[in-house]
Amino acid sequence: MKRIKSEVINTISFVKSLDWVINSFDVTLEKVVGNGSQTFVDLQDLNNLETCSDFIRLNIDLINTSLEGGEYFLTLSNGDSRYRYSCNIEDYTTTQDGSGIYEDSVKFSTY
Repeated sequence: MKRIKSEVINTISFVKSLDWVINSFDVTLEKVVGNGSQTFVDLQDLNNLETCSDFIRLNIDLINTSLEGGEYFLTLSNGDSRYRYSCNIEDYTTTQDGSGIYEDSVKFSTY
């Protein structure tokens, strides 16, 4: 499962396929339950498809999108190749700031 955060630019990596010779990837995020989807087109591998690298790295910009947190299907496309992953978009932070009997309490806050 891929994990990304809302309202930031996320760098995610994928195992590189030898079939990928064009440095242009599309990523689609589709909400598993409910409505919501976003497609990012023509993303470039930050490694420029280096032959000595086993991974590609893509930047997913969630600063100006309206995707809410939750589980998504992430589809990575390059030419005729399609790969599907599960993805969690986090739109909250956690803090542990209790004391005494509440010292193990976790608080969830939205960004």
